[in-house]
Amino acid sequence: MARHCRLLFMVDKVFQFQDTTATKKIFQLTKRIRAVAGGTSASKTISILIWCIDYAQSTQNQLISVVSESYPHLLGGAILDFENIMKDRGYWNDNNWVKNPRTTYTFETGSKIEFFSVDTYGKAHGPRRDVIFLNECNNIAWNIVDQLITRTRDIVWMDWNPTNEFYFYTEMLPYRKEEIDFIT
Repeated sequence: MARHCRLLFMVDKVFQFQDTTATKKIFQLTKRIRAVAGGTSASKTISILIWCIDYAQSTQNQLISVVSESYPHLLGGAILDFENIMKDRGYWNDNNWVKNPRTTYTFETGSKIEFFSVDTYGKAHGPRRDVIFLNECNNIAWNIVDQLITRTRDIVWMDWNPTNEFYFYTEMLPYRKEEIDFIT
């Protein structure tokens, strides 16, 4: 499954892929909840997106949700990174990209990666998904994250910049340790 395990770097506005330790570690995680803490430019988001793209290309009819606290945060971060990875690798097809009602890319396998924001508890209620990526999860309230995890069938990805302690350390790690892979 790790055939797309390359990291995207911006160098003079030219994209280059290089293997990184972070990407290799992320592809080795196996537990249901996969938590990744790291500083700015640590390749957390890009590495998890590469995993999500690989998963969507190699499994049929899966729904992968990439979620953040706000849509502007997604646009300037995960959505931009996703588009750059897809275009650089030659995977992009404009016909597979829909921006309304929810920004979604559909792969030839029938699997989809959707992007949406959750800033209220009510937005966390709704359809189930197979995989979720909670981007900068420390900026999303615990009651919302708990609902999103409950509505996710298989794999939960979480990333954050470790600036302070939050619910991952107090509500999740002590009580769900057996189902969490945690790397920094």
